[in-house]
Amino acid sequence: MDHHGALVGWTHVDLGHQALVRLESVRSADAAEQPEPDVFRVLMTKSQAAVLGSYLLSLSGQSAPRGGGWLKRWFG
Repeated sequence: MDHHGALVGWTHVDLGHQALVRLESVRSADAAEQPEPDVFRVLMTKSQAAVLGSYLLSLSGQSAPRGGGWLKRWFG
């Protein structure tokens, strides 16, 4: 089953080594006015989530935020 729509929201539940991602979408601008979007739940490993996140960052043309150096880690 294919579903096409605009992503309007998401949440997740951390399940340890896995994550349950809840995606909300609408099929059209008219559907966006409805109180309940379509909901899809996807269970993935943390590794799959990292690969997906990296792919989406690359697709957007952005890069991951830089981590702090040792000075920031020690002194906040």
